[in-house]
Amino acid sequence: MALYDRRTLDGVYSVRQSVIYIQNYRYAEERMMRMMAGWIALTPELAVKLEMAKQVYEDALHTDALGKRLPELRAQPQVSKPPNDAFVAFMNAIEDKEEWEDTIERMVGIYRVLKPHLISHYSSHVSAMNPVYEPPTLRILERLVDEEKAHVERGLVLLDDLLDAKEKHARASKWQAHLEELLGASGGVTGFESEAEQPRKKLGRS
Repeated sequence: MALYDRRTLDGVYSVRQSVIYIQNYRYAEERMMRMMAGWIALTPELAVKLEMAKQVYEDALHTDALGKRLPELRAQPQVSKPPNDAFVAFMNAIEDKEEWEDTIERMVGIYRVLKPHLISHYSSHVSAMNPVYEPPTLRILERLVDEEKAHVERGLVLLDDLLDAKEKHARASKWQAHLEELLGASGGVTGFESEAEQPRKKLGRS
């Protein structure tokens, strides 16, 4: 990850760049919240069902917090925008696992792929932000990082309980590899860097 000068008052990201990223993050959180809500009735495992319900509520709060930040950056409130069609296809692939027996695939998609990816992006964004210039966004993303990490921790424990046979481990690994391929082809939650305005004042390279 590149190093940034966080001491300048104009900030690492422009207002336009921050708006784009927040809209991207809101799209991912909103889609994730809606798909998990839809899965609750389709999930036979009670412990998984209850944990998903709790996380749906918290992801809804994430979505709302990101949406409320947008008008403070002179943008329309509560707007979600995917970075590109490939990321939409990735999210669709996760959501399409709607059969009664697809709990493992649903959990792999959320807890091994999507949420860890979001945590990585949120954490990188936080590390590059100017704490003087962007404290509201900083507080939101720090909260999202902490809560999504807790989601993943609890989700992986539940997933591990379901992976009680070698065939199930192979099934989970195969699905994870497929989703990671789709995610890589999309450039992730913010798309490829070349498609967006670049952060300013880099001091070094990763």
